[in-house]
Amino acid sequence: GLGVSMARALPANEFGFSLCAKPGGGLVRGPMAHGSPTGVNIPVSCPAGTTFAGLFHTHPGGVSFPSAQDVQSQAKVNAPISCIESESGGMKCFKLQ
Repeated sequence: GLGVSMARALPANEFGFSLCAKPGGGLVRGPMAHGSPTGVNIPVSCPAGTTFAGLFHTHPGGVSFPSAQDVQSQAKVNAPISCIESESGGMKCFKLQ
């Protein structure tokens, strides 16, 4: 698993990581990145033998929907999916259009 629980209070600052696909299926996470209450810079970094599949980050006190900055960041690194977790909305994932 990703070590992400669905029912919990989130830290005040955003955090995130790369989602990395394992060859036989399943996901692991890249290194944890810590940011501010309104943003986090997530390095595209996956463990050896895995491939970059997307991004995960939190929206503390926000909603589980991508901001304009999130969409821009997702497109910039060509992340196929972006998953966002908030206290109010749980975790939701979005495909790059």
